[in-house]
Amino acid sequence: MTHRTQLNQAEEHLRRSRENLPVAAQLLYAVADLLVDAQPAEPVTNRVAGLAFTYAGLAVLAQYPQAVQDAALDRALAVVPEARPSETGGEWALRLRAAAGSVR
Repeated sequence: MTHRTQLNQAEEHLRRSRENLPVAAQLLYAVADLLVDAQPAEPVTNRVAGLAFTYAGLAVLAQYPQAVQDAALDRALAVVPEARPSETGGEWALRLRAAAGSVR
């Protein structure tokens, strides 16, 4: 088995395990994933955070009715930690994932 095949299997397992989470938690995990993929070592800015939420929303929320989208976004935003000055995307992603665990 190649390294890429193992990675694909791990990614698929992670994706399936997140399907059972509340939609708000799925959204926060997707935002965290985007931050880690895009700029893990760069400071988080309002622009970067907004783009990550926009793209994660398109990927996660678009499959749900508007009422579910609105409720999930409200629940996610209620637990989002404020980015600290000079906090990197990777650091904030860790805190977003921790916050996702608190969403019910």
